[in-house]
Amino acid sequence: MIANESYLVGRDEIKRWGELNDMLNEEDITQAEVDALFDSAPKAPGAVDLLDEEGFESFFDSIDNLFEDEDDGDEEAEPVIDEKELKEELLELLEDLAKLAEDEGQQLCGLDCSELEQERVLEVVGELEREPYNQVVVPDGVTGEGAITKDQLTGEWEFIYSSSSTMKYNEGLSGLAGGLTKFGGLRQTLSSTKFLSDVEYTEQLETKLLGADTEVKITGDWDLRTEVSLFTGKLSNVMSVTPDRVIYGPRSDKADHWKSLGPMNLLLLTYLDEDLRIMRGSTSTDTLFIWRRI
Repeated sequence: MIANESYLVGRDEIKRWGELNDMLNEEDITQAEVDALFDSAPKAPGAVDLLDEEGFESFFDSIDNLFEDEDDGDEEAEPVIDEKELKEELLELLEDLAKLAEDEGQQLCGLDCSELEQERVLEVVGELEREPYNQVVVPDGVTGEGAITKDQLTGEWEFIYSSSSTMKYNEGLSGLAGGLTKFGGLRQTLSSTKFLSDVEYTEQLETKLLGADTEVKITGDWDLRTEVSLFTGKLSNVMSVTPDRVIYGPRSDKADHWKSLGPMNLLLLTYLDEDLRIMRGSTSTDTLFIWRRI
């Protein structure tokens, strides 16, 4: 969402519009054309240089009309469009961020991303969630039809991105990184039978000096249910985790008061396909957790 807190769009918000930036970079449209179309779009009542929803739609349509003639003249040649180009765009973006983090000695999984980088990831995710190949749909409120099942989530997943401020602060999930160790990655294994649903996190801690890397194991139970979202008023797929033990070295501690685990304990499932899963915070829906199936 590129609108400001008043649900209006100005020139600064337009600069964060990913699709438009792509068109500018590819020289499909010039900045002068964008400025002219913005100036001609109807402004919000009482505002000098801000667009409301109607004004933004007019601005969007004006851009779209620039390409109408070109599209009409090429009706016979239908381009082959990769139906999952948004997914590929997201994965390429995350790979670029991971490479940058590695080159600059930053935290993995987006934990050192800038606000601008986080906004870009959030924008692409929002578009991806609306794609028809997203297996997550709004479940039927009466029959429950359309709800994601546990079988669709079981298996091993690699953690590839989060914008969680708690994970940033704790440098990972367990909070044990720091000093002579740093966060080296995270995996999640979900299993489910008729009676039991177990979760196990395996967090890698890399040593900054000579010596062996260590692992932290976090075990517990997990559940998947449908609940009405406080933000949308619609039924949503909610994944809950109840941690049991945190195991590191010779120690095994109860996890019920392990505060750093909190961000993962209740999340909304908003995107799922055969090898990618996206979760959002239940109380902060702009907070993302992205997993890739191994």
